[in-house]
Amino acid sequence: KKLGKTLASVFAAQKVYAFGKASLKAFTEDQAAAVRLAKAVDNLGLSYSNTDISSFISKLEGQTAVLDDLLRPAFQALLTTTGDVTKSQQLLTSAIDISRGSGVELTTVAQDLANGYVGITKGLKKYNLGLTQAQLKGKSFEEIMVLLNKQFDGASAAYLATYAGKMEVLTTASANAKETIGKGLVDALTILGGQKDDVQGVADSMNNLATYAADATVGTAALIKELGKIPGLTGVGQFLKGAF
Repeated sequence: KKLGKTLASVFAAQKVYAFGKASLKAFTEDQAAAVRLAKAVDNLGLSYSNTDISSFISKLEGQTAVLDDLLRPAFQALLTTTGDVTKSQQLLTSAIDISRGSGVELTTVAQDLANGYVGITKGLKKYNLGLTQAQLKGKSFEEIMVLLNKQFDGASAAYLATYAGKMEVLTTASANAKETIGKGLVDALTILGGQKDDVQGVADSMNNLATYAADATVGTAALIKELGKIPGLTGVGQFLKGAF
């Protein structure tokens, strides 16, 4: 019975640790992706739009259950091509419908639209618009978008009504919860590390702890070995060896 309780507590601790580690990873990756997009926006001379873009991505994630991990690179591909925030937002919204209706990954759809915007229409043939490659080339991007929107309009909403779509909503909520918890863990570790705005102190403390633990492990092993050599203390050495 005691062994069962011990094992339960050990496995519970492992689960908590694993979840904490996954939460930290989710938060740091999300933050890195946000920084990449913000930098791309800055480089286009559109720094003033960063707040609006961040808000747009957040709202779109909530409305469509598409993770912002996917929305950001898709939006970035469109924005770097069009240089227009409003146009990119419109295209991304269309891209989600096209992705959900065609089964093609969102990042691929966004890149196809970005290419189509500059006249490279080869990738658009996969969406079965009933046009030959020559006919696609002969149409303007606006005309192609009319056809795409007509064919895939409402596909995202229809998908969210399915069982798979509802599971996607739960998955997105779970991912966001992990990111929120991960941020809380980073903030807590930063405070404990004595660094208000810098996580480097936390990293240094963790490195020091690892070094101390390694030294203590080696020292304990050496102590056990030496105790085993002393007459009368052999039993102590064996006991510590078993515990170690």
